[in-house]
Amino acid sequence: MLSFLTVLLVCVSVSAFAMDKEQEKEFHRIFVMSLDELTEYARAALTKRYPDEKWEGHRFPDYVFTNESVEAAYKIAVKRPELLAKIHCYCPCEQIGHKNLLHCFFKNGEPGVFEKHAVFCTICYGEAMLAFLWAELGATDQEIIEGMKKRFVPERPIPEGITYP
Repeated sequence: MLSFLTVLLVCVSVSAFAMDKEQEKEFHRIFVMSLDELTEYARAALTKRYPDEKWEGHRFPDYVFTNESVEAAYKIAVKRPELLAKIHCYCPCEQIGHKNLLHCFFKNGEPGVFEKHAVFCTICYGEAMLAFLWAELGATDQEIIEGMKKRFVPERPIPEGITYP
């Protein structure tokens, strides 16, 4: 009896955190958005989520205002650093010591001291907007991580003549 209740409890708690069909549909719609669409949607979501935010209080460097996509991503970074810290960055920034997506926006991944890297990287600011929008939708961290993998690590067929053990 105890094991049945344990299984039931696990199933109920897992399903409580999984997206429903409408959320899955919206997750996919966000997944396929162009960078311009992501930016427009992220800006609207930031305004809705933080309507009274005094953004100037964050003292963004001038380079944050390079374009609307960069600006939206840095705003996401200051408001959701814990989210970006959970996300792998799919640009080659590991070569410069970045441990996760947060490092692309803040030196050593520590909020407060801005890092300029994300200004020049559509992958970085695109990932920040995707993570934020999916989180706002109600996606779990794991669903967000899996979505990033699918978007940035496409499966490629093994070329003919190549075999793996």
